[in-house]
Amino acid sequence: MTALINPFDLPGKWYKANLHTHTTTSDGQLPPQERIDQYHAGNYDVLALTDHGRTNDIAALDGHGMLLVSGMEMHPLCPTHPNKYHIVALNVPYGFAPSDAQDAQKSINEVNAAGGLASFAHPFWTGHRLEDFSNLQGLSAMEVFNSTCERIGRGSSENEWTNALDRGWMIPCLGVDDVHQKDLDCPRGKMAGHEIFQTWTWLRMQSPTVQNVLGAIRTGACYASRGPKISYFGIQDGMVKIDCSAAKDIYFMGGPIEGEHVVAQGRSSLRHHEMPIKPWRYVRAVVADAHGKRAWTNPIMLK
Repeated sequence: MTALINPFDLPGKWYKANLHTHTTTSDGQLPPQERIDQYHAGNYDVLALTDHGRTNDIAALDGHGMLLVSGMEMHPLCPTHPNKYHIVALNVPYGFAPSDAQDAQKSINEVNAAGGLASFAHPFWTGHRLEDFSNLQGLSAMEVFNSTCERIGRGSSENEWTNALDRGWMIPCLGVDDVHQKDLDCPRGKMAGHEIFQTWTWLRMQSPTVQNVLGAIRTGACYASRGPKISYFGIQDGMVKIDCSAAKDIYFMGGPIEGEHVVAQGRSSLRHHEMPIKPWRYVRAVVADAHGKRAWTNPIMLK
């Protein structure tokens, strides 16, 4: 895996992306163009169409200026668990189909060979523990939060992601809607409904191209959010620092038993926190607003 970089130290802009989306091509409730229309109305910059087992011809669709990414969701067998893996393939060609849809490693290898990227979807929802998926090679990211899975209280896969980090697997995290429902009455740019506009990934890029999207994900030049914005997270003058939108809680987290938590008092809010560098292996940040909505940075290696 490519070494992670700190996106807050990079030139470029932040682009808002949903990287897990369903339409009537599989079990979604809206045709591809209507789903695209929704995300355009929601002020997104990047949208990946990732229907179950099938791709969409994005060349025939109008992105309204959004970058459209071809994709699909694969469901190969897991040898250590009764539930199948869910793996999202990004930037696979129209008509792509793995030669052996039941073999996870072969499927991942074929996605990568086709110039695509494989992301591990909602492991908490499927019940997969680290030992069920740590043998898979070639995964480029993992979903830390999935809006659709939250409908049954299993939206957060932060524990599964953290366990991977603690074992030395520095895999970037993504936030996604995994939208299936219509949610037709969502007001423009507002968070509404159960699934749509609930969780997204900010990508740090010079410009919105497919290759830049893949590069940002692979290198961790991104962060996941359900609402809070992070304007800076990094290391300056021997301190770990963060600047963010109004927050109730800020966490700096390292490995097992390592972390720091600050809480806004009364009706005040936090917009900045810093601490001296600790003898941790890595540090990442979590920001929570007054409604409990979170944002997650990728880790920065400290040693």
